[in-house]
Amino acid sequence: MGCIGFLGIAVLNGTKSALNALYTLPYSTMSSWLFAVIPMFILMGTIAFYAGFTRDGYNCVYKWLGRFPGGLAIATLVGAAGFGACSGSSIAATAALGRLSLPEMDRFGYDKRLAAGVVGMGGTLSALIPPSILLVLYGAITEQSVGKLLIAGILPGILSLFFFAMIVFVWALFKPEHAPKGEIFSWKEKIVSLKYASGILVLFISVTGGIYSGIFTPSEAGAVGAVIILLMALVMRRLTWSVFNETVVETLKTVSSIFLIVLGAYIFIQFMALTRLPVVFGEWILALQIHKSIIIMGVILMYLIMGCFLDALGLILLTVPFISPAIFALGYDPIWFGVLVVKLVEIGLLTPPVGIQAYVLKGVAPDLTLKTIFLGFIPFFVADIFLVIGLMVVFPQIVTYLPNLMK
Repeated sequence: MGCIGFLGIAVLNGTKSALNALYTLPYSTMSSWLFAVIPMFILMGTIAFYAGFTRDGYNCVYKWLGRFPGGLAIATLVGAAGFGACSGSSIAATAALGRLSLPEMDRFGYDKRLAAGVVGMGGTLSALIPPSILLVLYGAITEQSVGKLLIAGILPGILSLFFFAMIVFVWALFKPEHAPKGEIFSWKEKIVSLKYASGILVLFISVTGGIYSGIFTPSEAGAVGAVIILLMALVMRRLTWSVFNETVVETLKTVSSIFLIVLGAYIFIQFMALTRLPVVFGEWILALQIHKSIIIMGVILMYLIMGCFLDALGLILLTVPFISPAIFALGYDPIWFGVLVVKLVEIGLLTPPVGIQAYVLKGVAPDLTLKTIFLGFIPFFVADIFLVIGLMVVFPQIVTYLPNLMK
C-alpha cells in the first residue's frame, strides 16, 4: 500500500510531493492522540495473558458450565468473550483459547470439528467486545466517535455469543457423543474460581464503564486498563521482571506491525484523495436507481468475498475510505456501519483460502487438519451471516441503542 501510494503521488504531483508525504505522514499520523489507545489496549491484553488472568476466566466458566452437555465448548465461548474484554486481537484470542481449551475438549472426547469451530469463532468475539482495535481504526478513518463505536460492539458481541452457544447446545442435543459432559466440581471450587476470575470483570467494567459514562476518553481508557491489570498482576505476585519484559517486547512487536500497516494505508489514502476516486465512486453509487437496501446487500457480499483474500486490518484500511462516504450519504448510521464492517471482516478471517484464524488454530493444534477446521466453522459461519448480520441489518437498534444513551 505504501509503495503504490508513493508511486501514485509521484505520478500525479511529482517526486517532491511524494517524498514530502513520506516525510510528514509518519509523524502526523502516528502522533495522533487517538492512536495512543492501540498500544495501551495491546499492553493490557498481553499482561492479562502472561499473568494468567485469561486462564483464570476460562477455568472459572469451565467449572460452572463444564458439567452440562456441550458445557466445555460453551465455556470456551464465554471464555473467548472474557478474553475479548482484555484484548482486541482475534488472532491472540484464538491462539490462547486453542492452547487452553483444545486439549481439554480432546481429553473429554469432543468432536474435532466442533472443538475447532468453537475456538475459531470464539476468537472473533474479540473484534466486537471492547476494546476492539479494528473499531478504533474505523473511527480514525471515518472521524467517528471511537467511544461510541466501542460501546456499540457490546450487544452484537453478546448476540453472536448467544447464537454460537445455541449451535453448541443443539449439536450436543442431537449428537451427545460429540460433546460429552465434563468433570464435576464442588460448590467450594466453583465459588473460589469466581475470586480469581474477578480480575477480568473489574477490567471490563473499568474500561467500558469509564467510556460509557464519559469519565474518560477511549485513549485514557486504554491507559487506565493497562495500569489496572498491571497493578492487579503485581499485587497477586504474578508478574516477575522477566515476564514484564516479555510482555513489553511482545506489545512493541504487535504495535510496530499494526502501525506499519496503518502508515502504508494512509499513504495510499492520500494517493486516493488526489485521484478523487472515492468521491467519484460515492457519486456513482448514489446515482444508481436502486433501493439503498440492495446497495447494502451488495456491500455485505463484497466484504464476504474480499475477506477470502485479505486480512481484516488491510481490508478495512483499503475499503472504508472508498465506501463510507456513499453509505453515509444514503442515510445509514456511521456507528452501525462500522460495527457491521468489523463483523464482516472478522468472518473473512475464517474463510479460505486466506482464513488466517484457521492457520493460527492449526499452529497451536498440529493434529487438526485444515479440512476439519474449515468444516467446523460452517455452522457458526451460517449463523453469523443469516442470524447476527441479518438481525443487525433489520434491527439496527441492536448496534445503536447503547451509543445513543452515552453521555
